[in-house]
Amino acid sequence: MRLLEAHVQFDAPTARAQPPTVTAAAGILVDIDSNSILWQQNAHAELPPASTTKILSALVALENFNTSRDVTVTAAAVALAWDESRMGLRAGETLTVDELLTGMLLVSGNDAANALADGTVGAERFVAAMNAQVAALGLHDSHFTTPVGLQDADQYSSAYDLAAIGAAVVRAFPIFDDIVATRATTLAANAGHPAFSLQSINTLLSMYPPAVGIKPGWTAAAGYCEVALAVRGGHRLLSAILNAPYAFSQSRRLLDWGFVQEGLPSTLATPPATAPPSG
Repeated sequence: MRLLEAHVQFDAPTARAQPPTVTAAAGILVDIDSNSILWQQNAHAELPPASTTKILSALVALENFNTSRDVTVTAAAVALAWDESRMGLRAGETLTVDELLTGMLLVSGNDAANALADGTVGAERFVAAMNAQVAALGLHDSHFTTPVGLQDADQYSSAYDLAAIGAAVVRAFPIFDDIVATRATTLAANAGHPAFSLQSINTLLSMYPPAVGIKPGWTAAAGYCEVALAVRGGHRLLSAILNAPYAFSQSRRLLDWGFVQEGLPSTLATPPATAPPSG
């Protein structure tokens, strides 16, 4: 399996204005064009990444497989627990890598992630490539056991590593950017599969106009997680917050604060002043 050889290292933060309060176990905000950290909090803490894992799965798939390659869905890929997210695949269907990436990234389909791994080189070899890719990026806080993100004591990552993985795939593969910026799409029916109507679960895309992706995630152990990319005025800011209630709202505030640090005006409404009590 090929590895993207792109060592990612962010520069230490400099003094900034007071950031918004971020309620999260860990987080980071980075300008991925200057490689500068604007804010961080427990950024190297090893935590469950939930479905933000699929950012790395996408990177491995894009580095190794032509997006037009056909993949046949195995029975193992669709053997999911009742509460797992899915795009609705059935064993024996055939989809392209591009279609599976779309289902994996828009609706967080575990069946799509499994199909990408199991239907190409096998899950074990694919996961080994995920861990090798993390090492090739120069990262040290992560270990993965599945391409999906379900809870596993041996699967963990950090806000720093997830931001670095996100930056690497955004820089290398424009098709990834196109997919994660998509709010809704339909994969047309063909001889290999029925039509799939897919609606992005990344609510940040509708909450914050500068947002252009990337991926939310949730498990009971991981809490709400969000890796987010936003673009304004030629600046690309990428945030990652882990175990963060109201992750979309918190990402929006954090990204907006980051753009203010870059010299841009806030796009968020200022809360109205509270009138003092009378008497």
